[in-house]
Amino acid sequence: MINTNNKIYDLIVIGGGSGGVRAARIAALHGAKVALCEKDRMGGTCVIRGCIPKKLLFYSAQFKGLFDIAANYGWKVKKPKYDLYKMVQNKNKELVRLENIYKSNAIKAGVEVLHGEASIDSKDCVKVNNKILKSKNIVIATGGEPIRLDVKGAEFTKNSDSIMQLKKLPKKLVIVGAGYIAIEFAFIFASLGTKVSLIVRKKILRGFDKDLVKLLIKNLEDNKVDLYINEHIDKISKKNRGYNVFLKNNKSQISVDEVLVAIGRQPNINNLGLDKINVKCDKKKAIIVNENLETNIKNIYAIGDVTNRVNLTPVAIAEGNALSDKLFGKNKNKKVELQNIGTAVFSSPPICSIGLTEFEAKKQYKKLNIYESKFNSLKYSIVKKKVSTYIKLLVNADNNLLIGAHMLGDDAPEIIQMVGVAINANATIDNFISTMAIHPTVSEELVTFKAPTRKYQ
Repeated sequence: MINTNNKIYDLIVIGGGSGGVRAARIAALHGAKVALCEKDRMGGTCVIRGCIPKKLLFYSAQFKGLFDIAANYGWKVKKPKYDLYKMVQNKNKELVRLENIYKSNAIKAGVEVLHGEASIDSKDCVKVNNKILKSKNIVIATGGEPIRLDVKGAEFTKNSDSIMQLKKLPKKLVIVGAGYIAIEFAFIFASLGTKVSLIVRKKILRGFDKDLVKLLIKNLEDNKVDLYINEHIDKISKKNRGYNVFLKNNKSQISVDEVLVAIGRQPNINNLGLDKINVKCDKKKAIIVNENLETNIKNIYAIGDVTNRVNLTPVAIAEGNALSDKLFGKNKNKKVELQNIGTAVFSSPPICSIGLTEFEAKKQYKKLNIYESKFNSLKYSIVKKKVSTYIKLLVNADNNLLIGAHMLGDDAPEIIQMVGVAINANATIDNFISTMAIHPTVSEELVTFKAPTRKYQ
């Protein structure tokens, strides 16, 4: 039996991830009456199943490399032993803490949090827990979900959610995919000592600067990851203590302990009832929105990964913030700029980019100056295993404006974040070169260029 809630809300948010929680909190702080519906755990993909737990595992894997070079720095380290189960337990405790913070912050702001699967019943009604909630505005912020592999034996595979709950480190692992998630897990498990095989349909990290990708591929090979380019999975079969993965093109098979499928994510619109009110989606199930984050139904909005535009947590947060400011605050014209958004892949070492790639820059600008630096940082000067750092700056030669930056290195994510500030402030290469260096640092390479490495006229 369905009950009608006697409350009428100013805003109902479906989805308790980073974007949904931000939208709900900001609206409530503006004085709106807000309900937030979440069917699983507060925090969403980033906090519970994505960025945060994956970064913790990345940190965990980095210790192996530190132990390996410790002797060069005077430390006597006994052979370390890794306990994945303990790491996963500690990671899960931290996720519970963060989940509670997300819920607590929403409630403190005045948001009514409802745990249950929500669906849209009409353009101003949402059904949850057999109740009908009414609202003047509805925001869909349900994020994405892993795409499943469509082959025989796919039920034996792990996805990016379940792979982070393993109790035992696999000796051999097949990873299917070539995007952020696949690459990051390849480095994590290879660094921990797992024999990793990476199955790539076409290209690794499509859309990234080619020079970065070349260096990343070399680092995969240096970490003894077996690369199968232009390859597909034919089928997967269960064996006594693992699985056999059969490849389609070279007709071979790989025996492994686990199989991770990381072939991308898709908008999570299942059971939302979008068909009932004819909310328009594209061929990839993404909810179509305009620049104001409006769907084709007036008063229904969508933010974050469910729109499949720029699928990054900070973008979802910014969209949620801007939308609630627009609906309930004084800034009615606030919009989120989707240009010059920095991004990082936490490989070993990480790669980062902001702005245009060299390929894109060549198409947009007639005159282009490229500044490059490749070196081994001081950290690796006294150790046998060298790890290169690479920096590339792209400059519009007509006005010296910085239009792109790309970097591979241990500290790349922290450095590129600040380069992003410079790009958004319309900094020129002269601003960089005239800045006094901090020595000895990796980042001083950004301000000590003497001349372009290459020019395109």
